[in-house]
Amino acid sequence: MQKLLGFSKSTKWIGMKFFRKFECDLCKEKFSKHEELMHHKEIIHFKDTPYDCKVCNKNFPNMSDMRDHLRKKHSYKIDR
Repeated sequence: MQKLLGFSKSTKWIGMKFFRKFECDLCKEKFSKHEELMHHKEIIHFKDTPYDCKVCNKNFPNMSDMRDHLRKKHSYKIDR
């Protein structure tokens, strides 16, 4: 394995994780910048889930799933 400044690439990567202080609340991956965390969430977690629960911030792919969630988890009655 190639050495870089006396560390292997894998050792350097693990060492750099120490400086990552922004953690994704959905998958626990950590990022060094808030902007990286927000980009990660948008691309990885919310790409196909445009509907979000305003109570718990959970995301859903369609309105029907979100309504089911609201009824089951938050005891909402939804008028149509």
